[in-house]
Amino acid sequence: MARRTRILGALASLAEKQRNVLARAVTEACRLVAAQGVPAVARLGIAELDRQSLVEVTVACVADASDTAEYVTDKSSLDKLEKIGSSLTEFELSNFPGSSTKIVLGQAAPSLVRVSQHDVAHWRELLTAETPEDAIAIAQQGRQQSEAELDIARSHGPTLEAAQQSASDREDLETLSLVASRATNAVLIMDADGSIQWTNDAFAAQTGYSNAEVFGERLDKVLFGADTDPKAVRDFQQALRNGHEITEDVQQYHRDGRTYWVECKLIPIHDTDGKLSRWIGIQSDVTRRRQTEEALRAAKQAAETSSRTKSEFLANMSHEIRTPLNAILGMAELALTTDLSPEQRDYLRTVRSSADTLLQLLNDILDISKIEAGKMEIEEVDFSLPDVVRETTKALAVKAHEKGLELSVHMPMDITQYLRGDPTRIRQVLFNLVGNAIKFTDRGEVAVEVEEQWRTDEDVGLHFSVRDTGIGIPKDRLQQIFESFTQVDSSTTRRFGGSGLGLTITSQLLRLMNGKIWVQSKQGKGSTFHFTIQLKIGQQPTDASSTHMDAGTLAGKSVLVVDDNATNRRILEEMLRHWRMRPTLATGAPDALKQLEKASRSNEPFDVVLLDAMMPQVDGFGLAEKIQSRPDISCGTVMMLSSADRPSSAARCRELGIRAHLVKPITASTLLETILTALSQDVTQGRAKRPAAPLDEELAARPEPKRSLRVLVVDDHEPNRNLAIKILERRGHACIPATDGDEAISACAQDAFDAVLMDVQMPGRDGLSATREIRLQQERSGSQFPIIALTAHALSSDREKCLAAGMDAYLAKPIHARELVALVERITGAAPEKGHNGAPSSPPTDSQPFDISAALARMDGEWDLLREYIRDVVDDIPQLIDGLWAAIEDGDARSLQMSAHRLKSLVSSYDHSEARQLAQTLEDMGKDGEINDARTTMNRLQLLVDELVRALSKHLQEEK
Repeated sequence: MARRTRILGALASLAEKQRNVLARAVTEACRLVAAQGVPAVARLGIAELDRQSLVEVTVACVADASDTAEYVTDKSSLDKLEKIGSSLTEFELSNFPGSSTKIVLGQAAPSLVRVSQHDVAHWRELLTAETPEDAIAIAQQGRQQSEAELDIARSHGPTLEAAQQSASDREDLETLSLVASRATNAVLIMDADGSIQWTNDAFAAQTGYSNAEVFGERLDKVLFGADTDPKAVRDFQQALRNGHEITEDVQQYHRDGRTYWVECKLIPIHDTDGKLSRWIGIQSDVTRRRQTEEALRAAKQAAETSSRTKSEFLANMSHEIRTPLNAILGMAELALTTDLSPEQRDYLRTVRSSADTLLQLLNDILDISKIEAGKMEIEEVDFSLPDVVRETTKALAVKAHEKGLELSVHMPMDITQYLRGDPTRIRQVLFNLVGNAIKFTDRGEVAVEVEEQWRTDEDVGLHFSVRDTGIGIPKDRLQQIFESFTQVDSSTTRRFGGSGLGLTITSQLLRLMNGKIWVQSKQGKGSTFHFTIQLKIGQQPTDASSTHMDAGTLAGKSVLVVDDNATNRRILEEMLRHWRMRPTLATGAPDALKQLEKASRSNEPFDVVLLDAMMPQVDGFGLAEKIQSRPDISCGTVMMLSSADRPSSAARCRELGIRAHLVKPITASTLLETILTALSQDVTQGRAKRPAAPLDEELAARPEPKRSLRVLVVDDHEPNRNLAIKILERRGHACIPATDGDEAISACAQDAFDAVLMDVQMPGRDGLSATREIRLQQERSGSQFPIIALTAHALSSDREKCLAAGMDAYLAKPIHARELVALVERITGAAPEKGHNGAPSSPPTDSQPFDISAALARMDGEWDLLREYIRDVVDDIPQLIDGLWAAIEDGDARSLQMSAHRLKSLVSSYDHSEARQLAQTLEDMGKDGEINDARTTMNRLQLLVDELVRALSKHLQEEK
């Protein structure tokens, strides 16, 4: 029996390898059963599909069957056999039909092979033999024929041992098939080419297709249809080509046409040589899961739509509420300027404070509604990182000062300064975090630090941290604080106020910019909020190197830094050493006086002294008075660093001869510009103290230009426009005025000019847009003339934008007559030869309550020209003030920014530093859209500007 079993296995294996004798081998296996009279059960099936007959056969010996060999000649079986052309027909063949030990191996995996019509006829002949002797004779005859064919096969193919190994593999596959046949999931076996060779009953139940119907077909051809995802079809086809395992949800078609979803997994099977031999497919019906997912997706979409509708409603309502609220704030401000009883004043202050809180809540709701509605867009423009940090923190410096807090900013000097991203949203994130830190801190400091985490040629990763010494956050609330309308606890809302939306807005903005935020905190000790962001590296302005060249003049100069705060001392020391200056640090007035005395005794006085205004025991002003009262102490330029920009502070600085008054936090560019300006003013004012001499001896002999020029002057601000025109006309040049970018474009299209002076910030079409259009016109016409930008941001990245737009040069406002003339004549080739043109008239000797000498210097010493400019300024300032108040009343941030920018330009002409800084603060508020505190700043600014107008008007009366 063992020998016969091996022979059967070898024949079956050989049949699988050599298809030309496959049917003969299977036939021989059954003949052996009939010929030897071995008790056995055979399960056979014959069907005709696509004109090719198929036969299934499984043969097994039965050990305890009867020794009597009988053959089945059941009429029903014969009838079934003759129905070859119909669907699959199966019957049982047994040589002991009446035995109680009858075994039917229905669960075993049958061998499914293709056979010819000749084989089918032979089966019929064998099965319809009338006696066992006839069947044995037929079998022996067939056996001899099969052995001959087997010898031929051996001579051309595998050995018996190889056939036995293949039989072993076949037995493994049959074992796997036995397990798969009982699986509830649909299972199919495919050959290496992806043709289906076998399927289980669950496959038929799932798909409606029987084993015979899908035999030899490809999965995608049978089950995929019009609604099947084309990507899924491509994925399966590619996996079959490349021999890679794949698992993917796919929509299939049942035999009756309905669709369903399955999770289909195809697993490649390799032989001992690593060659792909077959595929096993497993399919799980996931229709219900997909329906659930679709229902959830629809519900989520409906919820998002509802959320967007809610957000749009809130946004509209916030706008509707803002209008009457602005009126309430405006009327409260006006009422507070009238004569009121203490009780009335207290009532109105409560109204103003409550209205301010409500306005901030409306702003938060508007932002969060924009984010939820998907309408918050992230820009990508070039900007200066130091400028963004400076503008943001300076707007919060007043609040920090009112609470007695130190607000410091630290950025390494080698940090990448020019970046590309959304500066407005970065300002908003910083404003929220720093504002919160100030709000929740009663004493100590708030420190902002920026550092680079990494840098490539194109991108940079930045890490910001905002550290405070405030109330801190409990550990169990650290994650919840980033949720909407959430604060640490209800008592926090009652004590500090706020909507609880600030951190939600911040985290959402960072998410939109692909950043992340987290917090470290200890209750009662303070918190540190961190956020990271990745930005592109912007193009460095072509003029950026000029700052470093100017800084080179400071190398070797000595500086005394007096500040009781260690963080501030560290930051200032790092900046000063970067410019190769020699800083000495002092923690207070006693230490500073010792250092000053020591320097004076060694005849090496400090070139610059930086004093902190807020220090214990003796503050900065008290120290300045002591220095001034000590004749044995000599020092150079004294500057005051204050946490707030107050008119009283500026007035005290003037009284004590302090050259500059800086508001913390201080950025490197601001400190550098201030030191350079202060040192140069010392020289200029030293010359101006000679009342009988010209302001600048070089102006006493001014050469004539080579030729007269035709210049287009574009500026929406009439005093600035008239000033530039009059300066150039004094040099014999012809000037044509234009009030905005559109007029400039039209003028350049119709006329020819030697040069154009173009203001950058104008309503409507600005200078940058106008320049681009003019350059396009010139490309078509072939003409070319220089365009000079007039900008108030000489040390910012705005100058880069000017040059990128096609401008040839730029001038910083306020305009200096000598610089304007020199640049225009040089860039047009009209620069004069050396010669003389007479001296300007001398300035009056009467002292003025404002810095008239600085204004006169910008007019090239021309008093007549200065008088005309003062008249224009006196007429224009009240209109600008009215415009600022109107912008604040209407909540119009853009108008506030533009009006404040113009006012800053005017007051800068007279070196009114405190008024200029307040105007800059208003401009920054407008740029950031954070105008809630604008009224307080505006009230202080109006007092200073009114004083300036009175002084200018008085000067005009005295000069008549």
